[in-house]
Amino acid sequence: MLEELQEYLQPRPGRKIIGLEEKLKEGNRLDLLEDAAYLENKFARRVSKHQFSISEEIIYCHCLSKINSSFSQHVKPLFKNTVNTAIIDRVIYDRIVEPLYEEVSEVSTAISSELIRGMIFFLTGKCHLRWVG
Repeated sequence: MLEELQEYLQPRPGRKIIGLEEKLKEGNRLDLLEDAAYLENKFARRVSKHQFSISEEIIYCHCLSKINSSFSQHVKPLFKNTVNTAIIDRVIYDRIVEPLYEEVSEVSTAISSELIRGMIFFLTGKCHLRWVG
């Protein structure tokens, strides 16, 4: 498995491991929990299924890296300003989900917007993304 991908699949060092539900609770976003848990699990199963496909690993690594960077750049600053959750959701879609889907759908028809959302929640559960400022 690609080393960089492996880093995203493991809990982020230096951060308390509390899981997806507690991360969403910390960010006052338990409204997302049902979908988040389902989509996180869907992505985790997908990674497991394709763990021996280097082309899939490269795509996942690219997506997770881009999500991590875009979330830090465009979403995290909104938490400091206590922006409405609808605005945060719109920024996540407009700045992360849609552009990434457009980019990777050219090379893989197996990547959907829903799977990208699953990647966001997967990174949240592994403590790479925090829903607080």
